[in-house]
Amino acid sequence: MLRKQNFTFIDNFLKCLLFCLIVSLPTGSAELNAQSTLLDVGEISVEPGQDFTLPILGNWSGNIAGFSFSMSFSGPTPFPLENMMIDVQGTLAGAIEAEYVQEQIDDDSQTIICGVLFDALPPFNGQTVPSLGFAQEIAFLHGNVSLSAPESVVSFNPEDGFGNPPISNMLVFGTQSVNVEVLLPGSIEIVFPPVPQVFIRGDVNMDSQVDLADVIFHLDYTFLSGPLPACLDAGDANDDGISDISDAIFLLYWFFLDGPGPWVPFPNPGEDFTNDSLDCEQGL
Repeated sequence: MLRKQNFTFIDNFLKCLLFCLIVSLPTGSAELNAQSTLLDVGEISVEPGQDFTLPILGNWSGNIAGFSFSMSFSGPTPFPLENMMIDVQGTLAGAIEAEYVQEQIDDDSQTIICGVLFDALPPFNGQTVPSLGFAQEIAFLHGNVSLSAPESVVSFNPEDGFGNPPISNMLVFGTQSVNVEVLLPGSIEIVFPPVPQVFIRGDVNMDSQVDLADVIFHLDYTFLSGPLPACLDAGDANDDGISDISDAIFLLYWFFLDGPGPWVPFPNPGEDFTNDSLDCEQGL
């Protein structure tokens, strides 16, 4: 898919010819061969129904004039990813407005190829992207996960030779191409969102009611090494982020001295929306 719009037919033809020539050029010097080059596909987790952005990173020494990559992908059937596309926006290549960005995502063969040249049109100003001394994002794979997707992993494996003509994983230095030495696979893990645990604040023994038995349960684990509640959030009756003696006192004030009752969720079960370190391993 050609990103640059309003090109003439001749422009398109010349760019395609230029790209095919560059990515097929043999490495021309020991100096280029000596450079350490890497292509790394990221690893992300995403839930069904969500959009995703998978980074593709590269590392090299010096300045590059473009790159190409070739990879396969695999996952469960039916395939859970939809509307996949490659983009360079948000990278240095996008910042300098790379003049040639072409991609092909083949769902049948489950392959992806992409070629990017930073300076493909007159007046040929020699645009390049420098090394940052560490792996940097050179492209992104965007798309979305099907709502019906199962928990699964979609793998992405960089490998030379996909497409026609075959495309290799290469970085372009000047007019010479260097095969990427290190190819690291990546993945998109599809995960279901955690099921929220509901509880009643102050219901320390988790019997669905708040009474004196909860105070006794609280004092038992606070001072007598009794069992911890299955939901520590329920023991935080005053919702101060700590389950301690103050919560038992809080409940006693409510029972006998007309003090305020526990904070929400109370008196009906619900989720805890307070940002604290307490958790609820098992709700009602």
